[in-house]
Amino acid sequence: MEDPLLDPLPGPPRHIGPYRLLALIGAGGMGEVYLAREHRPGAPLVAVKTVRADVDVDREFRIRFRREIAAARAVSGPGTAALLDGDADTQVPWLATEYVPGPALAETVARCGPLPVPAVRALGARLARALAAVHAAHVLHRDLKPGNVLLTPEGPKLIDFGIAQAFEATALTAAGMVVGTPGFMAPEQIEGSHAVVPASDVFALGAVLCHAATGRGPFDDPELASVIFRITRGDADLSAVPEALRETVAACLRVAPGERPGAAELARRLDPGPADAQVPWPTEVLSLFAEHREAVARCEQDVAARSFAAADTATGTGPTPPATPLMPEAPPAPPGRGTPRRWPWLVAAAVAGAAVAVAAVVLPGGGGAGAGGGTSPGHGGSRTPGGPRVVTAYGSADRSGEFGTAGTRASARPDGWKPWSVDRPAALDDRGRGCVLVLPRLICRDGKGAAAAFDAASGRGGWTSRGFTAGPDDLQGIQELPPESDGTRVFVPSELGVTGVDATTGTVRWRHRLPRYTGLLALTYAKNVVYTAEFTMTPGTRMSRSTVVRARRASDGHELWRTAPLPKPQGPLLTGDGRVYLAAEGGGVLALSTKDGSPAASAPTATCFALLRHASSVLCWDLEHPGVRELDGRTLATRRTVAADVRPTLPGPVVGADGVLVVPAGNEDASDPVDHFLTAYDWRTGRRLWHYGAPQETAGLALAGERVLSFGAYALEGRNTSGDVNTLRRKDTPRTGSGTGPVAVHLGQPLYLGGALFADTDEGKVVSGYAP
Repeated sequence: MEDPLLDPLPGPPRHIGPYRLLALIGAGGMGEVYLAREHRPGAPLVAVKTVRADVDVDREFRIRFRREIAAARAVSGPGTAALLDGDADTQVPWLATEYVPGPALAETVARCGPLPVPAVRALGARLARALAAVHAAHVLHRDLKPGNVLLTPEGPKLIDFGIAQAFEATALTAAGMVVGTPGFMAPEQIEGSHAVVPASDVFALGAVLCHAATGRGPFDDPELASVIFRITRGDADLSAVPEALRETVAACLRVAPGERPGAAELARRLDPGPADAQVPWPTEVLSLFAEHREAVARCEQDVAARSFAAADTATGTGPTPPATPLMPEAPPAPPGRGTPRRWPWLVAAAVAGAAVAVAAVVLPGGGGAGAGGGTSPGHGGSRTPGGPRVVTAYGSADRSGEFGTAGTRASARPDGWKPWSVDRPAALDDRGRGCVLVLPRLICRDGKGAAAAFDAASGRGGWTSRGFTAGPDDLQGIQELPPESDGTRVFVPSELGVTGVDATTGTVRWRHRLPRYTGLLALTYAKNVVYTAEFTMTPGTRMSRSTVVRARRASDGHELWRTAPLPKPQGPLLTGDGRVYLAAEGGGVLALSTKDGSPAASAPTATCFALLRHASSVLCWDLEHPGVRELDGRTLATRRTVAADVRPTLPGPVVGADGVLVVPAGNEDASDPVDHFLTAYDWRTGRRLWHYGAPQETAGLALAGERVLSFGAYALEGRNTSGDVNTLRRKDTPRTGSGTGPVAVHLGQPLYLGGALFADTDEGKVVSGYAP
């Protein structure tokens, strides 16, 4: 779930009313929420909610927003976030509330697991008392859910009265409009807003308590129609609710409003003790509180030190980008569907680079992140206390796009990290792309097998290694095949061969130059062995090709074995369970023994554009066929097909350690402005979880723990694997140039660590910035 990252906003200071905006907290629905502070000594931090730029701010909207401010002003008490200020009549309506530096209940349960019974009792009692105060002010919350309950060591606080409404204000809700969150709405709320009463909030609180105690809502179901049906029939699943709580929760969820306890009575049932007693939070939750406090402190320190956009970099002073307007202009018109795209698997390498622009800073700040771990030990060498030492462009050793919990955990960042952008050394050519993190360095390659090291925290340049000598006709294209590492050496691919480079000094430890008319298709590292797929082109009237897979000892490059000629592979080589897997260009999947390269299994009828692994299975997907096929890792026999209702597109599916498969797919409707979709599936059951539009011209997709990270020509987006829309973080990609035709800068496949991303670009930069 969301890691408490608060990234300072880039560029010159921005203000709303009397408040300076410091960082983006979140976005969703009609607004965006910022961390802010008034310019006066001792001013507290506040949360400023503004209207999104795409909301039509007409007269009726201002009336509703004014009503929202009035409703929030009427509510006070220790269990609610107090309204401090607001203005519904300015160009950009806004309101400011007390800032609560703690996680939402939804995040807490996702990261720490269901709460113990004493904590649920105390939590419920305090929320019930807060509801009693809300109802005493003649206000309904109307959207009580785990995401609208923030937790602190002292207790919970209710937030977001954005759809709360004074009892007399029912005329402002359109007839037949359902307001609330499915799964936490009372039957009368579903049937019509005029029937909503204080008991409706009590119903929602019962569903929240079920979620807190079990990790699931009482009406959870993948189909919305089923959720609504179960709510109206009173079909709550409370089987996992502890017996000590079940009767009370069931009372809250009764279909008839009059049969539910009042808020004050519910508080007495749950916890008759003193209202100001401490909630018995588990140790894990207390640690989460500390993370949020530290995130706020880091954010304020970063703001005080100024953002990278206005500061000197390691290589000189970067230009300051223009201030971001509160209501930005519409983005440039998207290219047509026929616009050519340059996908990086030109030579079966990593997934595509995104159209992300770079001025001096390249990436916008303000991203939250999800929880997430790191590269697996077998792939990434030794670990540091904060996370993995080695991070590759493929994420995990399974090539699954999973960067683990360290991908978003702030403590995994290199010490002193700030967003940075530097030029590639002049000694590197522009014919090769891809980087690997071998902390404390980011190491990027060129087309001749040379590499350069950069300090991962600051971008400051380090060593540059030597590559092969290349003639004018030796390099035929741009090879986008990322380097790999065992933690001691970096294995640098190129069209000319492979070099093994010392990660600390840049000294070339070994090199293997390919013969003339031979090229490198794939490179992977596993368990002290470097595997390559090399093809030979035979001159003639038609160019015939043969391919061999070769294994070399990682320490000195000594050849261990090579195969007989094989079909040409596409996509990266995959390793696991004593096998090297490859997908053949004309169809079929082969498994070779890592011991001697001998054939171990084959699936001649499987057509795969690329492979990845998950658990003991090999996953096969293709651009021309729907679904993701699961193959047995030993025999390559087909077990089943998941996501059979979508046809994958580049950049290809990803699957995470939590068992969520995310599949990108194109939109067949050319008139729809959304050109890509992301669809998530439960890998264990194959059940479809959610389906959302993806960033335009989607070029990259990854997972970091419970966070889905995607990017395209105009935006970087992150959302939790749960699909909760409230977890969406979106950043517009900056662009170079001016006027109506700014130029997109293409970002290579990023590496994710600590809520930051690292990549090289088509335009000769190496960059690091906040992930969404």
